[in-house]
Amino acid sequence: MVKPGTLFLYFVFIIIFSSSPVKAQINTYSIQGFDFGTFYQGSNGGTIDISTEGLRTASGDIILMNTWQPSSQAIFEITAPAGSTISVLRGTDSILTGSNGGTLTLQLQQTDLGSPFSTTAVAPARTRIKVAGKLIIGNRTSSPPGKYQGTVSITFNQE
Repeated sequence: MVKPGTLFLYFVFIIIFSSSPVKAQINTYSIQGFDFGTFYQGSNGGTIDISTEGLRTASGDIILMNTWQPSSQAIFEITAPAGSTISVLRGTDSILTGSNGGTLTLQLQQTDLGSPFSTTAVAPARTRIKVAGKLIIGNRTSSPPGKYQGTVSITFNQE
């Protein structure tokens, strides 16, 4: 049974990638979306950060619940010629809308490989990249408990 004040988050990822016409095209694959786990929202809200390792921390009056539901960072894989230089361009903050009204904000943070980075895998092997994120949760009026979803934009550009 879910406790009152528990927020559920679902995300739809839009992956945008571009490449230089002179170089071989890169391919991107969405492997895993963000999951901020189960938490209790106090009256004032706060933030939850997910590191590139999938570890989460909270601020404000957000209480992280230790349940069967693990938290996770976003993971993508890229195929490109070994040694390709790839830049990661994070889109603007994403506004997530709730099933009971209200919004949350998702900010993409750093990646485990930095930006730009060089691919190391030789196709068909893939280079894995992990992305950290920050979820900004308002008070119970602006971010009431419910299911939230939205779109996240990230660009992998072959230089």
